[in-house]
Amino acid sequence: MIRSVRLAAAALALAGIAACGHRANTAAAASSPTPLAAAPGAPGWTALEIAGLRARLRAALSAPALASAGIAVVDANARPLFVRRERTPLTPASTFKVLVGAAALATLGPDYRFTTTFESVDDPAGGTLAGDLYVVGTGDPGLTRDDLRGGVSALSRAGVRAVGGAILADATLFAGPEVNAGWDPDDLQYGYAAGTSALSLDQGTVEFHLLPASPGAPATIRTLPPSDGVRVHGGVLTSYATLLTIQRDPARNDFTFSGRVAAGAEQSFWRPVTDLPRYAADVTRRMLRDRGISVAGGIGTGVAPVVPYVLWRHRSAKLRDIVHRMMLESNNHFAEQLLRAVGATRGAGTEASGELVVRSVLRRDGVEQYGLRVVDGSGLAPGDRVSAITLARLLARTAAEPGGALLVGSLPRVGIEGTVRRRHVTDARGRARAKSGHIANVNALTGYVQTRRHGRVAFAILVNDRRADDGPVNAGMNRALDILARS
Repeated sequence: MIRSVRLAAAALALAGIAACGHRANTAAAASSPTPLAAAPGAPGWTALEIAGLRARLRAALSAPALASAGIAVVDANARPLFVRRERTPLTPASTFKVLVGAAALATLGPDYRFTTTFESVDDPAGGTLAGDLYVVGTGDPGLTRDDLRGGVSALSRAGVRAVGGAILADATLFAGPEVNAGWDPDDLQYGYAAGTSALSLDQGTVEFHLLPASPGAPATIRTLPPSDGVRVHGGVLTSYATLLTIQRDPARNDFTFSGRVAAGAEQSFWRPVTDLPRYAADVTRRMLRDRGISVAGGIGTGVAPVVPYVLWRHRSAKLRDIVHRMMLESNNHFAEQLLRAVGATRGAGTEASGELVVRSVLRRDGVEQYGLRVVDGSGLAPGDRVSAITLARLLARTAAEPGGALLVGSLPRVGIEGTVRRRHVTDARGRARAKSGHIANVNALTGYVQTRRHGRVAFAILVNDRRADDGPVNAGMNRALDILARS
């Protein structure tokens, strides 16, 4: 067994030196990021070129909803090329993830890995662990039930046959409510609004796998992973089409099913769970028992011993890959986990401490913070605020740093992949990388464009208007990217 000192491990984690590793998710193994070249030797912009660029961008960005948008285009040195209401704090939606990704890479480092461990007070002599088994999380956003099952298998292979105590979850690295109070209550039924915890399994969700029968007969509802803490009520009939309702009790893991599911095809639905640490402990206990390892006690939460026996250690993907996946998928859960993880370097792993880190990274880069308000990390909260010039200058200045290519390469290629794959661009295809953002009445886009003659530019366009998703808005954004690519 590996004996380690918790205080020393915590100190290493806070210094961003922690080690870990993770069996890569297929989504995370998407095409390897290809950063845009900075082209440092490119000629600068002349006054005449800037005037022409501004005229073309004004024409492209002339839709009525864009008149009140915050827009900033800056050169590789963060100097403005085109601006409109650039200092106005606006709702950014998922473009907020750029702030979190930059802060995480700067604070934790691109090779940082999260750990999840099984720990105990004593070595399980003779195959019996006399006391409690602790499941200790440090915020891994991508931890899956298969990872946890691998830990249980490791215990079994090591000869553990019985746990004499309880299964206790230690998620104390993060603090505060799991669910952000700034989110729309209507979103809380869905997996994209799952809670945040230092010990979060399957991105804070449970899978319901429906197996239809013959038409008119009830379908079978399987809970994955099996858990005694998730309760299913109601039922679903097999029919010729799917019309299904899953009602979640926001205070507990009770789910009520009604409606019908189409015959012939199995389907899965993911819903968020509450009390994430206890849920992970319950899943662990069930897996242990299914593996033939008896557990005498129940489940709960607690603080793992300062000097534990580490019985199993799981290591996440490198942070650079986590940030790339967050940007590619626009993964809200990853963003929320990362905001609290960087916050944990300042003490408590909360949104508030995460905001302090984000602000310190902006100050370090000399980026203005006009009206910045950090309610969450994902941009799901309508109360988030940031200005276009803050986003554009952060991108430009981060890209110019030694490790800046990682942030550039983490953004999806416009017209090719991720949430920007369906943007209809011509010259900008393969020359632009961007993060999009959409919530009610918000349409936002921020990223980089590689120009033909002047190297890389950074941009941000934040539209807060009831017409934000109208065709002319998206068409104008796309034309602007093509204009920049041709410049």
